[in-house]
Amino acid sequence: MTWLDTLINLLKGRLALPTPAPSMPGVEFHDRRKTAAQAHGPGGKWKVRDRPWAQVTGICLHQTACVLGERPERWDTVGAHVGVTRSGKVIWLHDFNRLVVHGNGWNAGTVGIEIDGLYAGVDGDPSTVWDDPSTPTRERGLALTSETVMASKQTIRWIDDTLTGRGADCRALVAHRQSSSTRRNDPGSAIWKEVALAMSAELGLTDGGKGFKLNDGYPIPEAWDPRRVGIKY
Repeated sequence: MTWLDTLINLLKGRLALPTPAPSMPGVEFHDRRKTAAQAHGPGGKWKVRDRPWAQVTGICLHQTACVLGERPERWDTVGAHVGVTRSGKVIWLHDFNRLVVHGNGWNAGTVGIEIDGLYAGVDGDPSTVWDDPSTPTRERGLALTSETVMASKQTIRWIDDTLTGRGADCRALVAHRQSSSTRRNDPGSAIWKEVALAMSAELGLTDGGKGFKLNDGYPIPEAWDPRRVGIKY
């Protein structure tokens, strides 16, 4: 390949230059791409692989439904592109042009963000907190921290800027809930109200509109977004 061929391919987006670390004032950032697992899930069966930048059209929000904590190395086996801790650390696990199994029907076309913590599906309603069957007592939901909110917003801005710079059409900000019947509370009303609604308005992103879901998922309910009048949790 000549230098001219290389230049042409770069201009066409066929060769991927390394994505630089972002500038996030006030955020402790950790790049774990070299150590994060390239396969996760039972027996490492969910393989992380390349995908075209043009295939990536949005961002999917998750809650971890547990507390993974502040040690960056603990996140290496998490199936997501980025993790955000409760103290506001941002942990980069996989490049955004890598397909990671994180969100059922959202896998192929979105960047997955895992936000650390167990949160109620509807804030203030303990019955909507996921109850881990392996523990002897019922779990209690956590309060979302301001540090997490701030870091999550900066992460979304960074992902949106990166995708746009690669020629991808980032137009969606969605919830895992929308693509899975087993993730009804994911990421939860607090994250959706404080992070998703604000960033959708700022960046012009969409959750697909009233009633939108994939397969057996649940649409965004009124308890998460007052515009979704009549849609139950």
